[in-house]
Amino acid sequence: MARPTFYGWYLVVGLGVTTIVSYGISQYLFGVLVVPIERDLGWSRATISGAFSLGLVSSGFLGLVVGRFVDRYGARLLMSAGSILGAVTLFGLSQVTAVWQFYLLWAGALGLAMSLTLYSVTFVVVANWFHRRRGRALALLTVLGGLSSPIYIPFAGLLVARLGWRSALVVLGMTALVVALPIHALLVRRRPEDIGLLPDGASMPEGHDPAAVGGERLGQALRRPAFWTLLAAAALSTAGYSVVLAHVVAYLIDRGYDPVLAAGVLGLAGLASLPGRFIFNVISDRFGAQPLLALCLLFQGLSVLILLAAGPFPFLVAFILVYGTAFGAISPLRASVLADHFGRLAYGRITAAQGVPTGILAGLGPFLAGVLYDLYGDYRLAFTLTATAFLGASLAVFLTPRPQAA
Repeated sequence: MARPTFYGWYLVVGLGVTTIVSYGISQYLFGVLVVPIERDLGWSRATISGAFSLGLVSSGFLGLVVGRFVDRYGARLLMSAGSILGAVTLFGLSQVTAVWQFYLLWAGALGLAMSLTLYSVTFVVVANWFHRRRGRALALLTVLGGLSSPIYIPFAGLLVARLGWRSALVVLGMTALVVALPIHALLVRRRPEDIGLLPDGASMPEGHDPAAVGGERLGQALRRPAFWTLLAAAALSTAGYSVVLAHVVAYLIDRGYDPVLAAGVLGLAGLASLPGRFIFNVISDRFGAQPLLALCLLFQGLSVLILLAAGPFPFLVAFILVYGTAFGAISPLRASVLADHFGRLAYGRITAAQGVPTGILAGLGPFLAGVLYDLYGDYRLAFTLTATAFLGASLAVFLTPRPQAA
């Protein structure tokens, strides 16, 4: 008889689908809203970007509690609550008329929803269900999740153009209730030991303690240099990524591109990322995730330098290809690197501890880019600093000692 499919693979597919929605109604949505909100409500880009920045910071701090909870109890309840909260928040954002309302909803409520539903949680689930095939599992998860930007950014841009940004938020919020919530509530499980298996679907030996999970505690990880170099890389690269995410649409509109086309650029980069997501993460099972992570961060830095010359259309195409090839693979490669170094025991807490300073820098990035735009009237300095952050992150990973063999 054929061996039944390991439940972990159903989890990966389901979480891949919910990732499309969860990122689509939060991080990928923001860049599409900057110009319409600026024109409708008269707020500066620094003011608008500040809400996005604070949302990333609050998400990072909340991750400390979320990571501890997921390690102990699993992610089902939290992810289900996050889907509901994300939808309700978008409904509220569609009615805002004051800056404080926008900040309360985006930085507060949506920040919490992001901490409950994004890769910071799904990677913990996948890292617990896979070991030898972790790269393949993360590849599949992020190839599916990578469809979020090519689906949601153009979709949101079209909705904003046709319905206005307020009605668009209502439609987008409904997708969280219809698609993500049922999957989170019905499919998510904590660890394979809970169903009598080991990671990758291996049979549990007789006498094995299901509670015995290998790895280091947070205190042990904090005493290792690798924790801090990987933290520096994560903080710098996430700051750069958040600047691109929040401002590239507005940057391209300023450069004379049609708003719908500008909104589609990150979507096209998402499509370009799909081969990289799969190839880099599958081969990481054989060659190691760490050198591939350093290479992808290097590519991101180079792509932003290309973006600075994005007046002629061929440069824009080059940015899409280079940035897309790299950015989709980075999050799963980083998840693999952390699991290789520190194991499963406190994986959620370790990633959450890195998430706090990472969230702070990620939050500062878009805000400072908005301030620099308001000061100088363009994004040249902001994107130059963004490229430098990516290159510094690549160097930090190159300098990190390789993980010891398991």
